[in-house]
Amino acid sequence: MATIIRVKIANGHKPQVDAIVEANPGTTPDQAAQQWVAQRYGDWITANLTEAFSFRNVGVAQFDVMFSSPDHARAFREAIGGQEVADGA
Repeated sequence: MATIIRVKIANGHKPQVDAIVEANPGTTPDQAAQQWVAQRYGDWITANLTEAFSFRNVGVAQFDVMFSSPDHARAFREAIGGQEVADGA
């Protein structure tokens, strides 16, 4: 069973996403957000929790991260924030 945490991206991080768009012509804001989320949060998750996770529904305003372990999802939520939105297989 998987646990999904939804995280809203604070407006203060928007310049970082915008910088990716500016540095990579043809990159959409959502593509830039995917890169930024993977780097910022993916690296943290891999270093601190697990390698068993995936990002979903990544956009400039929010993203979902799916964990195979509810314990890892809880640890992420406590350290980073977010809200559990669904459980699924």
